[in-house]
Amino acid sequence: MRAIIWLLTSCWIGFLSAQQPQFIMPIWFEDSVGNKDTVWVGGDPSASSQNLNPPFGEIGIIAPFDSAFEVRAVHGDDTDWETSKTIIEYNDTPGQCFLPPRTRIMFHAKYSPLKIYWDTTILATNNPCNINTILTPDQYAFLLQNWYDARIIYCMMTRESIEVEDLFPIPPPDQLKHPFEVEGNGIQVVPGLWFAGFWDFPHCYTTLPTSDIGLQTRISVSPNPAGNALTLVNYSGLAIKSVQISNLTGQTVYACSVTGDSIQIPMDGFMNGFYIVHLEFNKGMTVSKKIIKE
Repeated sequence: MRAIIWLLTSCWIGFLSAQQPQFIMPIWFEDSVGNKDTVWVGGDPSASSQNLNPPFGEIGIIAPFDSAFEVRAVHGDDTDWETSKTIIEYNDTPGQCFLPPRTRIMFHAKYSPLKIYWDTTILATNNPCNINTILTPDQYAFLLQNWYDARIIYCMMTRESIEVEDLFPIPPPDQLKHPFEVEGNGIQVVPGLWFAGFWDFPHCYTTLPTSDIGLQTRISVSPNPAGNALTLVNYSGLAIKSVQISNLTGQTVYACSVTGDSIQIPMDGFMNGFYIVHLEFNKGMTVSKKIIKE
């Protein structure tokens, strides 16, 4: 029988809460010198795509972009270009699929190349709803009768990251660039990408590596919904390095270094709502799990 060891060190907890949208996921960014940032994107039928949605944790940022590196998101139909770390779009996708019609992800990076990456398994757990989730700099994706005929599309179900040199073989359209104040540099034009999903025949075919799917299924999270405590058990045979829990605004509310194959996290101080548990393994692999605190 597997021995269960609970040994948690360097842990901290903070608490914030927001309304849970129908779909949400983090997208991570890193520049060439190691600066990192995160935005959270998603969709819900009760959200607005023109204005910020405070109930979903959207908080407007009026400060200048960081002088070295920062990423923010903007609603696809917001003519005022209000930026936030979390953007939840209105959607009217058929059935129970909640795909964002389009979100603008704007980034200022002094040091390139820039890496953009995500947890494909979050999309896989919503398959087939999220099979056509994409990142693109190409406005044609929204103008052509067949969106998949756009010149540049990065299918998020068939890859785990992209590099900034790959992003702009064509100049970004006016809808994906905007003048923002950058700390110490005045007004600069900041470029971006579209994050969007299409309810259509699956043109972005699912080709997830079997090993990634296997790792996802070998991590047990229970109970979910969680009560006063959450237990994570690792059956993968790989060592977990750390665990983090983020809320809907993308802020880390719990972080801990880990030793052992079973992790017990106290949840009694967490506000009710939706969270993402992010596990980092010693060999560089990561797994994210969605949980609800009730």
